[in-house]
Amino acid sequence: MGDTNFEEFAYTAILELILGNRFKPGDFLLETELARDLELSRTPVRHALGQLVAEGFLEKKKKKGCYIPDVSAEDARQIFHLRETIEGLAAASAARFAADKDIAFLRTLVEKEQNPDRTLSKMDVLEINKAFHLGIARFSGNRYLEHYCRHIFWRSNVYVFFYDRYYQEHIDYSELKTPEQHAQVVVALENRSDEKAGNLMKFHIRSTYELLFMQLKHLKKRKQPAPDGLKKINPGT
Repeated sequence: MGDTNFEEFAYTAILELILGNRFKPGDFLLETELARDLELSRTPVRHALGQLVAEGFLEKKKKKGCYIPDVSAEDARQIFHLRETIEGLAAASAARFAADKDIAFLRTLVEKEQNPDRTLSKMDVLEINKAFHLGIARFSGNRYLEHYCRHIFWRSNVYVFFYDRYYQEHIDYSELKTPEQHAQVVVALENRSDEKAGNLMKFHIRSTYELLFMQLKHLKKRKQPAPDGLKKINPGT
């Protein structure tokens, strides 16, 4: 196994530990302990942690290491408001500039989500969701949108991993609205309807946030008042 494969293994393994509730917001991910538990040298673990920092999922303190950012209702509101705006722009742009093969790729992801005979692990769901959202950002044809979509996607996943019902309550993925909402976005992309694609993506992100906020509002450390919310988006426009 080459160095790159070791780094990819470390990266995936660390995410699986997080998805398995090994860590919680505020915890440090210690390089030495991870290397020991994963039976790897510290170098691939260090690179994997560095990638998660660069992507915005982890933060780093000088001389202390990498840690999962603390959470708050106000921080979540800001993150998802920004994600809604940026990914809405990316979806609208993708409707104009994505190649047919790009949209076909997104369609295959939706089919994987909707296949009733397929049992999806948490890691499967993460990979599909990442490929879908970051794929649309890439297909937008705007490298700046892609850059910010990637960062805000990973930062928002701090909340998704720890407060989304699917990840915390082990409910069936088919019970969620995500596959249906993804499918609606793809239809808008196929029809080259930029306004509808943008609004559907905004609606999807807002729906995710509203479900998460039901969990976040019970945080003991919550210091900010409940967000009064933005105007509801009509996905049919």
